[in-house]
Amino acid sequence: MNYDNKFMGGIFVNEKGINVLEEYDLDVGAIRRGRGMLLVETNKGMKKLVEFKGTPAHVEFQNMVQGKILESAGILTDGFVRNRNGELVTQDKDMRKYVLKNHIEGVECDIKNPQDISNMVRNLANIHKYMQCGESIELSMEVQNPEILRLEFEKHNKELRKIRRYIRTRSRISVFETKFLKEFEEFYREGEEALEKLSKSSYQDLSQSSVEKGCICHGDYNYHNVIFAKNKTATVNFEKCHVGIQMEDLYDFMRKILEKNNWDKRLGKRILTEYKKVREISSEEQENLYIRLSYPEKFWKLANQYFNSNKAWISNKTIEKLETVSAQNSKKQEFLKGFMEM
Repeated sequence: MNYDNKFMGGIFVNEKGINVLEEYDLDVGAIRRGRGMLLVETNKGMKKLVEFKGTPAHVEFQNMVQGKILESAGILTDGFVRNRNGELVTQDKDMRKYVLKNHIEGVECDIKNPQDISNMVRNLANIHKYMQCGESIELSMEVQNPEILRLEFEKHNKELRKIRRYIRTRSRISVFETKFLKEFEEFYREGEEALEKLSKSSYQDLSQSSVEKGCICHGDYNYHNVIFAKNKTATVNFEKCHVGIQMEDLYDFMRKILEKNNWDKRLGKRILTEYKKVREISSEEQENLYIRLSYPEKFWKLANQYFNSNKAWISNKTIEKLETVSAQNSKKQEFLKGFMEM
């Protein structure tokens, strides 16, 4: 069937890439737009058509990871559909590349709901527990640079210094810039201390052992990518999955949740407790998680956004975010004091 200009599901489907559906062994029904995708009803369930911008090697790796998670842990994922040629990536007449994936209907995690947060943490621990693949798969192309965290800290600290120098040269300083300069010393000191702690830690050994064990990270584990569907927890969007230290995922999740809950110590302890019920955390991993959390990433992110934006007008929302980061910092430091004993 040629889908050009055919009216289905409320839209004219003369969308770019729509004809790649002809390459799949599916009976296609209604098609509608989704966020960054086309949702496609088929005789084999709901699918989503997404433009693909990665490499063929990575998509095969991602497919292997998601298949193993479903098989070993029973966790639902938005796995790929192969075309009639057995390929995961399909090219249209304009040379654009697409993938077709299973679409999972459900609701996102409510980050204000403690039970939802606990479910997300246990789900992540299950993924990490079952995704230590050893030498059973080819990992060499998907291993992160073992120095990536140190290089990231160094780069961010350098950028903070650069932004301060820039602001000091300005003849007229905005409210945001004034607040940035006022807070700079404290947050920059925390960044330098985090870098020093990392250099003295077991980071290198942990990174090496993570590679040897074939530890897989999701790479973007947040409440948008965890779906509660029919009494099951599904995990989607594994595009950034890679081999590395799995505490990276737990850090990303914890930081975002705790920032939105004013670094509540009880909530932080609950997250760690729930994770440890499923998968043990070694002392080296807990140290690595602590160092990651101690870095002032939110302060750096706001500074970086400011530096790469239109500096002639800075929104009140951006100023409020900086004020929030500053106001929360004492709570964060209090949280970190007892972290290694949690």
